[in-house]
Amino acid sequence: MTLEKLTIKAEKSNSGKFDEKFKVLFNPNQVQIVKTGWKMEKYGPVASQELTQLSLDLFFDTTLFGYPPENVQNYTRKIFSLTQPRVGTNPKRPPRCQLIWGTISGKDSVLLPDGFLESVTKKLTHFLEDGTPVRAILSCTFKEWKEPRKKAKIANPIDDPVRIVRRGETLSSIAAEEYGDPSLWRVIAAENHLINPRQLNPGMVLTIPPLRINSVTQRG
Repeated sequence: MTLEKLTIKAEKSNSGKFDEKFKVLFNPNQVQIVKTGWKMEKYGPVASQELTQLSLDLFFDTTLFGYPPENVQNYTRKIFSLTQPRVGTNPKRPPRCQLIWGTISGKDSVLLPDGFLESVTKKLTHFLEDGTPVRAILSCTFKEWKEPRKKAKIANPIDDPVRIVRRGETLSSIAAEEYGDPSLWRVIAAENHLINPRQLNPGMVLTIPPLRINSVTQRG
């Protein structure tokens, strides 16, 4: 039975759309995930806002795929490209990524649902007589990504209620979920100054204001 390869999905050019997809050459022998739950402050422990960090080493060896082996950097450059600014405008930023490996209850096991390649160290470990590198190890550190306003919501959900639009959602469906009444979509539209409420793009950040009495009595 062939072992399933770890898959990396990345934004290609559009924010929030993980259109680029490739499998690693060889699976890592271990994955380290670090998450801090609490931090000690002056007056005692407080919930940590530090983001999850995932580290792994990826091995590359082209001597196993025919002769003469090709330059291993033809494969490592895919990983390195994840550090290059290419998404968004003024300025562009590196792509966000998803790391998927294995399954849980018949579904993809997502090691990192949304993050970016924070750092990568490349070691070229074997060369042909002409100096062509044919083996390499990439030590990669991915870090969880959260939109700044979404991080603020987690820290203080009452004062800064924020929602990230998912594919297929409408203002009415969001209002139904947030307020229990789809007709209150105008409250969200007004708060976010939406010129065309029907144009919601996945990844868009919306502020969901607290529901006031006059918002309920003026609906319709």
